[in-house]
Amino acid sequence: MGLVGWLWRPVLVLLITGGLGWWMLSLPSREPTTPEPQPEPALAAPVAAPEPRAWRPRPVVEPAPGCAPQAERRCVDGDAWWVDGCGVTYAMAQECGAALCQAGACEPAGPGCGDIPPTGRCEGERAVVCTGGRPFAVDCAASDKRCVSTDEGPACRPASADACDPAHEPPRCEGLTLVSCVEGERRRLDCDTRGAICGRPPSGTTPAACLQLHLPVPQPDCEDPCGCPAEATDELCNGLDDDHDGFIDESGTCPPVDLVFFVIVDERGEGSHSPEDLERELARLQRAFARDDEFGLELRLADVVRVAEPSWLVMDGDDIDAMVRSPTISRHRAEFYVPVVLTDRILLDEVPRPGVSTVPNGVCGGQRRVFGPQPLLGLVAVAKDRWPTTLAHELGHFFGLCHTHGDHAEQVIPLDGGTSESLEGARACVEPCAREGDGICDTPIDPGPESCTVDPECAPLCVDGSLPETSAVMSYYPDCRTGFTVQQAQLMRRTLALRRAWQPCLARDGCPCEVGDGSCPEQMSCRRFTGDGPPERCVLDGPVTPGGVCRGSLECSADAQCIGQPDGPTRCVRPCRAGTPACRCELVEGVSHPICINDLRVED
Repeated sequence: MGLVGWLWRPVLVLLITGGLGWWMLSLPSREPTTPEPQPEPALAAPVAAPEPRAWRPRPVVEPAPGCAPQAERRCVDGDAWWVDGCGVTYAMAQECGAALCQAGACEPAGPGCGDIPPTGRCEGERAVVCTGGRPFAVDCAASDKRCVSTDEGPACRPASADACDPAHEPPRCEGLTLVSCVEGERRRLDCDTRGAICGRPPSGTTPAACLQLHLPVPQPDCEDPCGCPAEATDELCNGLDDDHDGFIDESGTCPPVDLVFFVIVDERGEGSHSPEDLERELARLQRAFARDDEFGLELRLADVVRVAEPSWLVMDGDDIDAMVRSPTISRHRAEFYVPVVLTDRILLDEVPRPGVSTVPNGVCGGQRRVFGPQPLLGLVAVAKDRWPTTLAHELGHFFGLCHTHGDHAEQVIPLDGGTSESLEGARACVEPCAREGDGICDTPIDPGPESCTVDPECAPLCVDGSLPETSAVMSYYPDCRTGFTVQQAQLMRRTLALRRAWQPCLARDGCPCEVGDGSCPEQMSCRRFTGDGPPERCVLDGPVTPGGVCRGSLECSADAQCIGQPDGPTRCVRPCRAGTPACRCELVEGVSHPICINDLRVED
């Protein structure tokens, strides 16, 4: 018996189970510096939610006989309406469009915001943004906070001893720890939790990063440690070349994408969005996602639901978290749909935002950006005061796209070859352009609206001479946005295929499975749970890659389990199946199925 055999005599298998928590892309995420053991709760019950109300367009009628006309004005579904002397709402007085209706009148357009960029900016400890054509300032210091710049705009964040300036503090390594300045705060990411080391990639301009070394494990019919294409199958609508013929999704168009609009209303059942508003928004979306090539998406309105919850008319991060867990929003129907919440205002980090979206399992541009557990479905939410392209922009996030000026300071870069002592001869398993900006190769470098403006013809004017694509919907040049690039469209199709596969697992009993059988949808893993429902079910992958240090199996991805060893840390270890890449199979004591022993990072 070799070294591997005696190592495993007192083997310990950790299958930490529990309910899923939720976290948003727009909310700050933190990597815990001192992990603590987690309890083993049952699968969390959904949060109660207000009952939906049926959509009811108002007819235009005459004042009732004997009732004085135009006795008062009242806000109805976002527009100003006349009310007669008998209290009957009978005719529209003023259509508010994108403006809010307040006290029976549309808010007047503001005078403009001068040189404030579309995302806003920090002026000392003041967060300054433009909303409704008016400058809006939040004094972060008044709540003992500081103003920090994010790729969404300025935000009020708690004071921190780790405050930093990313322009003067590039990512660096401290042993296995990647230290980077993200959104004005110094963060420490233990690369070992990602199955990686900390270092500089062997080529390109990327500074220090977590580098995931692919061990040279021979694979049948595949000599590339970075992985080989999957076996050819019938072509699907998923943004991939399934049949390996050099063409993507040539078999036809995708099925329509159903949208469900959830209109938040007050105690009288009135909201700020009229049926005409929704019709115009749908028409804009259909134009934005239609294409002349084969990669367009057809969006259609499946339902409109009025949700009577006045506290959600001005939403903050806690409200969004409650919505994500609300069965009214997330379990409206069994078939796949995109929940779109329409409300009055959205305040995140105390600053108004035009919209917000969850991203598919914390991933955008092919990189995990949020490390906490994520919702299976998620949502998109927009405020009444928004740009015409805001909802298309947020749907882009929902389908896996980053901002074109995104920050990938904490990405993990897979390498072919190399060792923890030397990276000589190693090469990155991704193209350099996938490590920049939004992670997509056909979008040029975009320094963002703090460094770039546009001329009247939408030509970019950047201080460093960059030439971003100002027409990109995922950019922050809102008056110029018109559509998506080819590779962005393909990635959205890829994400859409994943989300459709995840949808059945939203059911109360989820998707039953058996640990190690590989039956879960792609990017989901089989986990064990206590409480009601099947004891084993499919959940979204955690952030820790195979070979990474873990505290429990919910943190692992690729069907890996968190397995302990007597003389080393617990790591995410994959079950060994035919075709598992970079996997050396072993049967070990205490585990019911073969595992990829090299994920434990032991040597023969």
